[in-house]
Amino acid sequence: MAVSRKQKENVVATLIKDLGEAGSVILTDFTGINVEDMTELRVEMRENDVNFTVVKNTLLRRIFHEIKVKEDEGVYAMMEGPTALAYSTDEILPIKLIKKFSDNHKGLPQIKGGFVSGETFEIDKLMCLADTPSRDELLAKFLGSACSPLQGFVSVSSGIIRKFFFALNAIRESKEN
Repeated sequence: MAVSRKQKENVVATLIKDLGEAGSVILTDFTGINVEDMTELRVEMRENDVNFTVVKNTLLRRIFHEIKVKEDEGVYAMMEGPTALAYSTDEILPIKLIKKFSDNHKGLPQIKGGFVSGETFEIDKLMCLADTPSRDELLAKFLGSACSPLQGFVSVSSGIIRKFFFALNAIRESKEN
């Protein structure tokens, strides 16, 4: 069934709004994915508040033009063949989910590239970003590092106090004998 002009305009308007607010937009090639795997991918994306949609490249070019993505950016060159977008306000989550899914499904969907916080990322940069620990993991590591010197100080201080009380106890015992 053909999509009417009005429906295309609604899709474009929605995507202009959503992609303008997105922290990251990942372009993928979904060629070779069967319906069952595509459904699994969409469910996983939906559960993690990541939007995943198939868009015609001509509409995508118009959308990128509207949200002021520069034509000299490499993202326009990535619009070859079938294109599906994964986007979210979270900068890292979409690429993490796609990479994880792709690793478990024979490299499908293939990642074309994308942009994160307005900067174009090639595949190799996106893969590095996908391997970055999550915000919560980074905060936990930071807090662990920040608490480490304090824990060391408390341990050394308690050792000094403990030795002082052992010395007092030894003096008391020697006077009693």
